[in-house]
Amino acid sequence: ANPDVAITLIDDSVFYTYGNYVAAIETLFEGALLAIIVVLIFLRNWRATLIAAVALPLSAVPTFWIMDMLGFSLNLVSFLALTLATGILVDDAIVEIENIARHIRMGKTPYRAAIEAADEIGLAVIATSFTIVAVFVPVSFMPGIPGQYFMQFGLTVAIAVLFSLAVARLITPMMAAYLMRAKDAQG
Repeated sequence: ANPDVAITLIDDSVFYTYGNYVAAIETLFEGALLAIIVVLIFLRNWRATLIAAVALPLSAVPTFWIMDMLGFSLNLVSFLALTLATGILVDDAIVEIENIARHIRMGKTPYRAAIEAADEIGLAVIATSFTIVAVFVPVSFMPGIPGQYFMQFGLTVAIAVLFSLAVARLITPMMAAYLMRAKDAQG
């Protein structure tokens, strides 16, 4: 190495990038916490809230995996997509739980109510989720420079919503069948 050559730092964006990352993570957790609090206020039942709250991590964690497989980075756009999708991730589970609670109020056992309610509401939940996917996926194919950013945004939201659908159709009814009680449906 030549001792006369010196390297001088001109610009460093690491501090700002790390700050944006921390702020995005905090916003994601705040959004998740607020979504759970809202669900608790409206459902007025801790078991039903727990079942809906489980939908958040079970939808978000696999989304990170798919994002990694697609080569997406954790940046402001992908975190914005996940933060925006936070409320969407629990809506399918809430619809399932509310319908199961209605069947329990009709005098059915939680297990029977979960089976019948999931069968009854399934098509509507699937249609709702695919409508959201149909809105966000075309955003992913915008041309030009904005399209490079929005590809991560649209696909991240769509992937998270599809995992939310899988959780609502497979895990939420099962959890309701085994965790909800007849008194939990009153209200």
